[in-house]
Amino acid sequence: MNIQAYIESGILEEYVLGTVTPQEKQEVECMSHIYPEIKEELLRTESALEEYALKHQATPPPALKESIFAQMNFEAPAEAPEAEDVTEQQTVSQPDAAAPIEPAQPEARVIDHAFGRGEAQVVTPAWAKLAVAAAVFLAIFAGWSFMQMTDMKNANNEAVAKVESMEADMAAMKSQADYNQALAALFRSPSYKHVHMAGLPKSPESAVSAFWNTQTNEVLIDVQNLPAAPQGKQYQLWSIVDGKPVDIGMIDNAFTGKVLKMKNTKAGSVAFAITLEKEGGNPTPTMEEMYVMGKVV
Repeated sequence: MNIQAYIESGILEEYVLGTVTPQEKQEVECMSHIYPEIKEELLRTESALEEYALKHQATPPPALKESIFAQMNFEAPAEAPEAEDVTEQQTVSQPDAAAPIEPAQPEARVIDHAFGRGEAQVVTPAWAKLAVAAAVFLAIFAGWSFMQMTDMKNANNEAVAKVESMEADMAAMKSQADYNQALAALFRSPSYKHVHMAGLPKSPESAVSAFWNTQTNEVLIDVQNLPAAPQGKQYQLWSIVDGKPVDIGMIDNAFTGKVLKMKNTKAGSVAFAITLEKEGGNPTPTMEEMYVMGKVV
């Protein structure tokens, strides 16, 4: 608000003179409470108008008072005073011709105080209403933006999860394809001798394939079916050479869907077998824990 323009508009002078409308009067009082500059200017205007009224006051003529009293009609006329009293009264009432006549002082004009304690209606400025409306709008916009961000974040998380799932599926498919390709290559390769190890009475449903390279003595195995090794236990692969078991390595417990490379065996192996041993293996097989065995054909 331009306070100086409001002061120069002349509404403060009209307020002091009492020529404003009730609405304008309420506005001036409200603005004077809000802005100290307007309050100070209003007080200065009151003082200036009072000084102007006192400075330019007109002295009434001396005969005006007697004329006013002559026109008054009193209900009970006063009793006629005696001649002596009349003489004394005339002597007292008639002023001395030599004495100067003092002009009657006019009564000072009482101006209503601008800041009375009467109830005043609170007027909310337009900028305050706009500020409240803007705050409400911003709150609504912030809530809407938060919801949109949350939805976008959820959608993005779902998209990322789907992509990761697809990547995992593709990796599994590729791994499975690689596994099948490698297994097929072993079955077709003339360098490897396939030895099928079938389940024994300890585990009749078990089945494992061993692939022995008779030239390098490299051994690979593919576990088709074996029970999961108990806690603290691990499967161990053996080859039988000259009637004696030869350790050719511990089998990884995560053996499903993999072609596992084991230790090299010795030339002249006639059979392969798998036993369940303590974790880390034993130097000799536990015959009671033999799960599968197969002869080299």
